[in-house]
Amino acid sequence: MKQLCIAPFVLLATLIAACIGTVANGQDLNGAWRGTLCVGPMSLNVVLNLEQTEQGLTATLDSPDQNAKGIPATASIDGDKLTVNVAMLGAKYVATVDDGILDGTFSQSGQSFPLKLARKLGGEIDRPQEAAIEADPNKPYRDEEVTFVNGPVTLAGTLTLPKQGNHFPAVVLVSGTGPNDRDETILRHKPFLLLADALARKGIAVLRYDKRGVGGSTAGSADDTAEELANDALAALHYLQTRTEVNASQVGMLGHSEGGLIAIMNAAQHGTDVAFVVSMAGPAVKGRDLMIEQNQLIARAMGTELAGSELKQVTEIFDLIDKSDDAASLRASLQQITAGNAAWAAQVDALCSPAYRWLIKCDPTQWLQQVKCPMLALNGTLDSQVACETNLMAIERLVPHATVKRYDRLNHLFQTCDGWTTSLHYAAIQETLAPQVLTDITDWIQHILR
Repeated sequence: MKQLCIAPFVLLATLIAACIGTVANGQDLNGAWRGTLCVGPMSLNVVLNLEQTEQGLTATLDSPDQNAKGIPATASIDGDKLTVNVAMLGAKYVATVDDGILDGTFSQSGQSFPLKLARKLGGEIDRPQEAAIEADPNKPYRDEEVTFVNGPVTLAGTLTLPKQGNHFPAVVLVSGTGPNDRDETILRHKPFLLLADALARKGIAVLRYDKRGVGGSTAGSADDTAEELANDALAALHYLQTRTEVNASQVGMLGHSEGGLIAIMNAAQHGTDVAFVVSMAGPAVKGRDLMIEQNQLIARAMGTELAGSELKQVTEIFDLIDKSDDAASLRASLQQITAGNAAWAAQVDALCSPAYRWLIKCDPTQWLQQVKCPMLALNGTLDSQVACETNLMAIERLVPHATVKRYDRLNHLFQTCDGWTTSLHYAAIQETLAPQVLTDITDWIQHILR
């Protein structure tokens, strides 16, 4: 099986770590070593910091694209061969130390990728849109740190309020799958920072918040599903309705990826509270079907095809999850059919989690049919995670009053790409959100609230 993608609407890459431990053949390894780890069409910048001390060589690794620093590992050198074990990731890096270059292979979950490190190889990729916002001393809005509660969970966020006027329309930003912060930071991109800036400049208040267990928010339960997260988003909306600066009758939700599904759920179930909904690549088809097509599209982006026995096995895995009502029996079945594939076998526990099983079984049809408020649905034609045509055609059929927009050459993060082969290069692309998407969202919200 060439490709693995178990978690819907999230990036393929996890934290990458490789740390090194002594001086080989008299070569000085002190300093910062940089390189790029390529996982199929994706790439991650890696910075390895080495320092010789009286106790030996110490090492830390930075993954700038993921805001990860100081990842530890153990290392040994035999001649010019360097072996690094990263226990927390179940990974190994084996390299040859030769004339100022560390040239080796990074292995994890049965898959191997080349990784070359050098003292002067590359650097961090700029994020110009974020930099422009942070450097602007005359922003026409103010940010306020706030908290609100959903039962036992306290959620922390940022409320952005325009400086001019009052009684503002408002929107809650709901992030996608995974432990996302209030900016939905992904590989140093901060799409929700950009959305908050664009909306506030048009006189729209914005609340974005850290998900459960992230940043300033308290943790929920390990068994929390998207239904609990939908209640968090609803609590955010109700908090906005208590603010005197906000027009309580004009508060909507904007969600990205799984957050789009959550926004749709709330619009269907709490239509009197949700004034409008914006879905940025929010899934509109059953999770089981979504994941099978997602794996096919990711394989295409990696220059291959998922077909034959590989497609049959992927389909069997998601059929099992969809039909199973018992985690123990599901785990036993998955262990049996993934026994010959280390990449899948390593993910069995995640596949059996309550949150993942809920997503695979989820069919958004019931909620889409109930959406009565204004709705904007957006997708990029190069989205490998939520297929553009499959998704938007379902919305057009089930929500005929929705405004639907397709964007050529945009990926799942709504970044501009050259084609399928670069559609997963999230970290390497400088653009965080295509400017036209920001304009279309702000213009649509202003139009429907006139």
